[in-house]
Amino acid sequence: MALMSTVKLEEVAAEVAQQKAMERGPLFLPHGCRLFQVTSGWEANMIRHDKGVVSCETLLELEAGLQDPGAKVLFIPLNAIIVDKDVEKLCQRNGVAKTLFKEVKGTT
Repeated sequence: MALMSTVKLEEVAAEVAQQKAMERGPLFLPHGCRLFQVTSGWEANMIRHDKGVVSCETLLELEAGLQDPGAKVLFIPLNAIIVDKDVEKLCQRNGVAKTLFKEVKGTT
């Protein structure tokens, strides 16, 4: 039995983290964007380091991610000074459907 490569394991872990965050349900935003909260820790780290995810720490980075046709998934880290109302306004202004994950503190 062949062992999975580290890269493949990281891809699977990132997918599991996204699915786990999605189980909590989205906040539906304008134009089909969905905002999911992801718990700080392993889930957030796996999503943040996924090569297909664009990390956005500022409103300018978030808008650039929304405008990038190649960026399908955006990640907003815990330390970003971006509130849900700002995300909603940018989604409204840019008129594109994206999946967004926003890191939040764990509830434990």
